[in-house]
Amino acid sequence: MNLSRAVIAKQAQYFAAHGLPTCVLDYYGTGDSEGNVNEATAQVWLEDIIAAGDWLRQQGVQEIVLWGVRFGGLILLHFQNALHDALPVNRQLLWKPVTAGKLYISQFLRLKQASTILNGSNDKVNWRQRIADGDSIEVAGYPLNEPLVRSIEALEVPAGLAPLSHIGWLELGATTITPGVQRVTSSWPASHYCLDARESPLFWQTPETFTVPALYPHSLAMLEE
Repeated sequence: MNLSRAVIAKQAQYFAAHGLPTCVLDYYGTGDSEGNVNEATAQVWLEDIIAAGDWLRQQGVQEIVLWGVRFGGLILLHFQNALHDALPVNRQLLWKPVTAGKLYISQFLRLKQASTILNGSNDKVNWRQRIADGDSIEVAGYPLNEPLVRSIEALEVPAGLAPLSHIGWLELGATTITPGVQRVTSSWPASHYCLDARESPLFWQTPETFTVPALYPHSLAMLEE
């Protein structure tokens, strides 16, 4: 999330400059928001999205586009019904969305193991078990505990999901749509989504990437289709 922040801000500014005012959300316990991340759960973050949407409606906004980047995309997909019940959502934009919470946590904990090795230890540690046993494990500056990790692992793209508003799905850092993405979307009505693969830096894991100018008009075009 921290590595993505600059690219997201530039895209938000591009949207705003082209007639699409954009509110960028810091989830509870992250960025400039209150609290600590180890006090959060996926349900708390869902409530954050709805609270931000309610605030926008109080400012006179009548239609909302939800934009999910990586894990944010999984939140949008998993909580389709709750979000559309609560907010006047008319479109969605996904940037390289995560599609399974368990796999995401597994990948995240591999960062912890890699960091341990770089610090001179060759011990193989079951970090997921350590968390289950009650330890709080810090990964990339964020403490993870059992309630937070369990809530993330419970997220998945629901079987038989039919998008409740049009989805523009961008597979970033790729030249083709992967079989995994095709499996997720294979049952969706063709009129409910569009897929595109777009070469780009993997800015969510590359500290040197601060702007991806070719991406900005493409994202806007997906919302205008």
